[in-house]
Amino acid sequence: MSTPLEDIEFLARSDHRVNALGALSVGPQKRDDLRVATGASNATVGRILTEFETRTWVHRDGHQYELTALGEFIADGFFDLVDRFEIEQSIRGVWRWFPAELGFTLEMFSGATVTRPNEHNPYSPNSRYIELVEASTTLREMGRVPLKPENVRAVLEQAVAGTAVELVFDEESLMYMLGIEPALANEALASGQLVLLTHDDLPGGLAIFDDRVGTCCRDYETGVSRAIIDTDTPEALEHARALYDVYRRDALPFEAAALTAR
Repeated sequence: MSTPLEDIEFLARSDHRVNALGALSVGPQKRDDLRVATGASNATVGRILTEFETRTWVHRDGHQYELTALGEFIADGFFDLVDRFEIEQSIRGVWRWFPAELGFTLEMFSGATVTRPNEHNPYSPNSRYIELVEASTTLREMGRVPLKPENVRAVLEQAVAGTAVELVFDEESLMYMLGIEPALANEALASGQLVLLTHDDLPGGLAIFDDRVGTCCRDYETGVSRAIIDTDTPEALEHARALYDVYRRDALPFEAAALTAR
């Protein structure tokens, strides 16, 4: 009898086996279906099915193969493990700046997009932020560090264009951001699509773009943004919305007249 580690190795060392198990976890499969799903030859698919049957992970029903309860148990656990490694690998490079103070867990960032500066585009996190803003019909954001000028412009332009924008920052940050483009800021405020609130004790920054949440991996010692992470997992969205609502309830309306009077 093989050991657990040997069975893990049996699966992991073969893409064909992993793909076959993945296809079977979706539902019953014919041999031809598995050949297409794995890209393997008919003979290889036959060997995989024999190996799975030996382990009682699958059984045959006519011309179809389907996972047993034991096979489903193995598939669920194996792909959960693969997902954990995918999350870890995507965040490994920015882990020391992961916004743990916001209460996010790594599991919430399954399938997340991690955008880091690179030699070809040192401003790629800004570009990703603007991309998310421009693709959204609503934006709710809180933060204790002002947005960069190009990001401020994108947010104000979207508000003018009809995007419902709500920002919760400290008063100094709001004054700075609105002062970057005062004419555009006044236009956004006049549109009624820009709501400004102040809060002096925010834990960090997050943005909710429709059904996607983004957060910054910021090095608060240097003030440098190391990456932006965004995801649409239900767990991350539920947490972000609840956290945002907590701080929004304690926030105060920003006196926009202070901007127009300058």
